[in-house]
Amino acid sequence: MRKFPPLSGLRAFEAVARHKNLSHAARELNVTHAAVAQQIKRLEEWFATPLTRREGRGVAITEAGIKLGTALGSSFDIIDEVVQELQESDSERPLRITMTPSFATFWLLPRLSDFRNLHPEIELLLNANSEVIDIKREEYDLAIRYGSGNWTGYEVEKLMQSYTSIVVSPSLLKKIDVSTPQDITKLPWVCDVDDYHAEWEYWLSQNNIDPKKHSARIHLPGHLMRDAIRDGQGVGTLPSNWVSQDIAAGRLVELFSLNSNKYAGYYLLYKPGMVSSNLKAFLSWLRNQNPEDTRF
Repeated sequence: MRKFPPLSGLRAFEAVARHKNLSHAARELNVTHAAVAQQIKRLEEWFATPLTRREGRGVAITEAGIKLGTALGSSFDIIDEVVQELQESDSERPLRITMTPSFATFWLLPRLSDFRNLHPEIELLLNANSEVIDIKREEYDLAIRYGSGNWTGYEVEKLMQSYTSIVVSPSLLKKIDVSTPQDITKLPWVCDVDDYHAEWEYWLSQNNIDPKKHSARIHLPGHLMRDAIRDGQGVGTLPSNWVSQDIAAGRLVELFSLNSNKYAGYYLLYKPGMVSSNLKAFLSWLRNQNPEDTRF
């Protein structure tokens, strides 16, 4: 292991060696004159040799101090170059975001031109895939997930509440009367190909409906479900705000509403630690979307 004195002391001494003035070094480091003097004193005690001496209103650097200051200056210059290189490469690479096809189709894409107008310099790589991707292992910057917020090892931030509607095309209701939850079994079901909606399963169980005994199902990717339901292929569940305009226009009928889980919604997941400037810009833009109504 390298045997180094405290890095804060080395940083303070490098500034003093450049400015040859404690007050100037203190202003650069945004600390007090006394704090810099104390750092230098501790550093000299660690080396057991003087590194500075008073000279008028400033300080002079001893021979040992010049040797140390020169090495520190070169080392910090190298670090600074690497930091700038990493920052530049980070700003130049695409911002990688993963989400479900449904979220991309119904919510993000209709709004994305606003972000592009605000930040034309940021290149986006959007992965609209139902597969749950480990953003740490796959080097994604952000994941947008549906759930109750129970993800460990990530920064987790709720983007919006999500309520769900059970909807059907009016054309199907001309043939089949649905007045009670049990009447749902008279209709074919349009289901997400990946899995059932957790709230949908809860609602079925609360109404004593066994989904395993219902075989008339159509399995589709989530982003195709609205069109299939609107075309009369069956009954299904979709986030309420995705279908609010269709319900208002009479293209769909809301049979029942599922709002049992107040924690359910869409969450932002990103790696803990430093957040790139591009990701900060995208997160800020997301937080400012539709602030008066976070239901989705």
